[in-house]
Amino acid sequence: MFQTAVIDSASLIYLSHLHRSKPFFHYLSNLFHTIYFPSAVVKEYAIGASKEPHRQWILQRLKPDQGFYRLCNTYDSFVMITVENYKGIDAGEAETYAQLKKVNAHLIISDDKLFIEALKQLDGGIKVYTTLHLVCWLEHLKLIPDWEGLVGEIHKLRPFKSKELREAYLQVAQQFGLDISKKVVNSKCSLSKIL
Repeated sequence: MFQTAVIDSASLIYLSHLHRSKPFFHYLSNLFHTIYFPSAVVKEYAIGASKEPHRQWILQRLKPDQGFYRLCNTYDSFVMITVENYKGIDAGEAETYAQLKKVNAHLIISDDKLFIEALKQLDGGIKVYTTLHLVCWLEHLKLIPDWEGLVGEIHKLRPFKSKELREAYLQVAQQFGLDISKKVVNSKCSLSKIL
């Protein structure tokens, strides 16, 4: 199990939508010891709270430097200066990366494709998991009661192709040394069967 992660605003928004119908944030405690929320990410996220009141759930649980949902006000300022003007990285994402370096977190949770590509160029050793990766991880742990429904819900929020789901499913399986048959992968990752 990974112990810590730093989350970006795009993924935080998707997870909040999923949490409306399932206790999705509670599932994450099966994967992580701590999730860090950079203050710039929280500010971006909080802007939409008046239109989407379900965002308040996580905002009310953020505590500075304590607890599972941890609000971060400090980061590696040298790293921040290095990446804040990097192409494909906005202020919240720069703070996400700087926070990862400061707390030595195991991965970043982000669904922002430009940010993920920028991170690959900036620091190829960084592990980035998307919402799909998290859902696949929970599925491998047999914690998702309605796989097809959850995949469908994510697809409505953030359209993706079967290939992206398959890649996430196989990357997580490989990470944990799971040998998944092609038949199982096809049944779990074929959007034509799921949607």
